[in-house]
Amino acid sequence: MPKAKLMTAAILLFLAGCTPQKQVLEDIQLIGVVGYDDASGNKIQATVSVPTTVGGSDQAVLSSTTYSASSHTSKNIRQVLQAESPKPFASGRVSVIIFNEELASRGITKIIDSLQRDPSVGRNIYLAVAKGSTKDMLSKEYPIGEIVPAYLKDMIEQNMELTFPRANFHHFNYSYYGKGSDPFMPLLEEKHGHIRIAGVALFDHSKYVDHISFEESFIFKLMYQNFRQGSHEFKLGKDNYLTLENLSSHVNYDIYNANTNPKINITIHVRGKVNDAAGTPLYQEKTIEMIEKTIKKQTEHNAEKMVDRFQKKGIDPLGLGDRARSSARRFNFKEWNQKYPDIPVHVKANIEVTQGGIVE
Repeated sequence: MPKAKLMTAAILLFLAGCTPQKQVLEDIQLIGVVGYDDASGNKIQATVSVPTTVGGSDQAVLSSTTYSASSHTSKNIRQVLQAESPKPFASGRVSVIIFNEELASRGITKIIDSLQRDPSVGRNIYLAVAKGSTKDMLSKEYPIGEIVPAYLKDMIEQNMELTFPRANFHHFNYSYYGKGSDPFMPLLEEKHGHIRIAGVALFDHSKYVDHISFEESFIFKLMYQNFRQGSHEFKLGKDNYLTLENLSSHVNYDIYNANTNPKINITIHVRGKVNDAAGTPLYQEKTIEMIEKTIKKQTEHNAEKMVDRFQKKGIDPLGLGDRARSSARRFNFKEWNQKYPDIPVHVKANIEVTQGGIVE
């Protein structure tokens, strides 16, 4: 055989050996959601939710089944789970991973590092902390017409389009493995037979240490990223309230003397319209000006109060350290971390109300 043909044959044989074995959907169980709980004996309990089809081909109904097992490592858990499954598990369709509060407060380093090394785990999956047992949360049926994996994924996605800050495995890894920022993720709870986002779970590296409420997440998002949509309720006077719909917002950071005597100015620009302000004459220009001043004052106060809370906790979910590093040469993270709790941070909000909704 000519030398060229021999080399071609060898390459084809090599490629054939490297080609991953095809998996037939009917022969595997695709995991949709994974929940991790604290277990006795320094173990981790994992619960997986798997979409299943119930009934024949003419009356097939999509449902979900859960499997649970405990072990000292997340990798060994899969082997234990496999012992009670009629088909091998596949993790290529995992959309949400949830950590119980107690486990997350102890630290999730081992689980995150294991997930990071797993090529079948996508970087666009969502991470979340759950109040209570993740096993209980994933094992229940909810009156929403969707299986649990689809329910959780859709709920988290649509809230991130509106008032919740952008957060997935990719964003978590950036803050977790990098310097100058700390991770965060949605905080979930079960209430009135539904799963809801209760707030933003805040981490100190790999440990869950605090959270802000869902109502506060809008202010956090204003400081964290540029976005459209979403709404927030503001107090107008003694007993009146209004809802501002965000048409567009963007944020600018100005960091001065990052290496010596740092000072940070955060400027938020919000353009929106008032959708709900019962009894308020929105057609009057002086009323619109009063609303803009009121929203400005409350936004600045709540934002500065939130940043001060982060500084006292020694956490940096806004990534101020990362922003400072990009603005200064020969940046020293050790010195920055020592100064961080006392750095003056001033927030300025520019509010423009362009519409007043329906005029009565």
